[in-house]
Amino acid sequence: MLGRRQAKVLITGGGPVGLTLGLLLEHVYKVPVDIVERQMQPTQHPQAHFMNLRTMEILRTHLPRLHDRILDIAAPPHEWRDYVYCSRVINGELARIDQFGPDIVRTRSPSFRNELLESLHGISPAQPVHFPQNKFETILSEYAAENGVHVRRGEALENLKVSDSKIHVGFARSQDEAAYDYVVGADGAHSKVRSLLGIPMEGPPPLQSLVNVHFTSHELSNHARKAPAMLYFVFNPQVIGVLIAHDLAAGEWVFQIPCFPVKDPSSEYPPSRCIDLIRHAAGGSPSLDVKLHSVGGWRMTAQVAREYATNNDRVFLVGDAAHQFPPAGGFGMNTGIQDAHNLAWKLARDVTSRNATTHHWLKSYSSERRAVAKATKQLSLRNFDRTLRVTTALHLSYDSAKGLNQLTQTPLFKWIPSDLQSTLVSSAMAAGSAHLKTLDNPSSAIGQRLRRRVQEIVSSYQTLGMLFYHADIGYSYAKDAVIDISDRVLNAAHRFKKNQGFSFAPTLQVGQRLPHQWLTDATDQTVCSSLDLPQRAGLDEASLPRFVLLVQPATYDALAPSWSVSDVALVLLQPAEDENQKKNGFVYNEPSELTSAAAVLVRPDGHVAGIWKAQSDVMPSQVEAKCQEWKS
Repeated sequence: MLGRRQAKVLITGGGPVGLTLGLLLEHVYKVPVDIVERQMQPTQHPQAHFMNLRTMEILRTHLPRLHDRILDIAAPPHEWRDYVYCSRVINGELARIDQFGPDIVRTRSPSFRNELLESLHGISPAQPVHFPQNKFETILSEYAAENGVHVRRGEALENLKVSDSKIHVGFARSQDEAAYDYVVGADGAHSKVRSLLGIPMEGPPPLQSLVNVHFTSHELSNHARKAPAMLYFVFNPQVIGVLIAHDLAAGEWVFQIPCFPVKDPSSEYPPSRCIDLIRHAAGGSPSLDVKLHSVGGWRMTAQVAREYATNNDRVFLVGDAAHQFPPAGGFGMNTGIQDAHNLAWKLARDVTSRNATTHHWLKSYSSERRAVAKATKQLSLRNFDRTLRVTTALHLSYDSAKGLNQLTQTPLFKWIPSDLQSTLVSSAMAAGSAHLKTLDNPSSAIGQRLRRRVQEIVSSYQTLGMLFYHADIGYSYAKDAVIDISDRVLNAAHRFKKNQGFSFAPTLQVGQRLPHQWLTDATDQTVCSSLDLPQRAGLDEASLPRFVLLVQPATYDALAPSWSVSDVALVLLQPAEDENQKKNGFVYNEPSELTSAAAVLVRPDGHVAGIWKAQSDVMPSQVEAKCQEWKS
């Protein structure tokens, strides 16, 4: 029976976001949780496939063994640093873009896996990875089981009723009932929790419908490994879509095919049709080996829930239950994991302390994460628009396709026999893409002009990017924070070394993630990152998260003898050349913004809560006041 361990938190949804939240609460902060998941097994159909830098930093800091396990089996960076635009994958390349850019040197050895880690060494202790969500979910499930975080599979929330003291829930399969202090909806885009609470989603109508085909082709992978890429944008008269190389070693691919809304993908896209489309996209032999695994349909949306928390901040939404973005930029799952990271420490403190201060922190979850989601939605929409630049250059009109889609939804069109409907739509689409055959004709002036235009757009980074450091590790919880979506920034969002144009540089600012700096732990001489300090030095005796106040030696000497701020750990930062170096704290070799401040207050999630430039201004009462400021 659920609730048997007096768990005060119920998480509905055992996908990547729900499992991450469960691990942070129970494994890291020792707060028991119950997790229910409708599916009997982790999903096998690939969805997201990119884990960005901030997500990997969070896993490295709080779940290091899980982080290392992912790195060990993830594809080496040289296999996925490029995007390709082509008429077909085999011998049909139109343009190629190196998404890492010049700041990350291309490795000479295919077996070398550390070019990202080494290149990002100065701004992060981690690296992004290309890692399919279904594999991540499987590893997460195994890791949760290994660490005593139990997931009750085959169970789903049926109803929810809030009283003054508890949240009473009923479950669908078992008919069990239980009561909790908090409920978190991590149950996806069709969230039952959100539905029961009556929270609407806000945003434009669906942008596009797609069919998602999961398949294996070793022949296609063997060809692609000669000059690999993560994404292949395919344009030919027979099919337009995106091939995603999920795992070249295993021959695993996903084909995203834009389409008109389908009621039943498996019947409207039977195996024979899917295999035919895949072979047209791949090129090469008409007998290309293709093994289908699954076919699914989905609608691309850009929506954010009107509220993230209700009922006096006792019921919460995270992940796809709270927001849905176009996949352009890969922010969906990553934003969800970062939701979990923000919520976990606040829940952990409120579960155990339950006072006005901890509840104010918990109340800030909704305002902080909803603001980030709204900004990320705009960035994702902007990225989607940028993907259409190549489409437009090839004289393929997104607006015309939308108009045709709207026509198919009219009552008059639906009166037409279904076979004739399909014929009319297919004929219209074929007419709109017939000119793409010129791309493979070297003597066609039209084809060569189209090729040159695509190459101009791609080579100048005017289309979809992969790395967005300013949004990834640069987002802020300050109330006036924004994410820049101008072309000037997005054309250079992958740059982090100084150059003549835009480049991202982490700075010490209230609301932002603490800048990364390498440190040595004076107690055991191990090397760590400044990002590790809230976890490494901030947990109290019960493993509950606290703020950390990072101070220089003079400030430490003034404060340490009488330090009594229970919610804040005092942490010494000292220069390596200090002759009077203490045997506690952390040692740095190079001065920085971080070490030039008299004190820096850092939240348990690694975001800066306060900065003091002068030692005389650092007083316990002011530190406590800064902690209080981080509320909604």
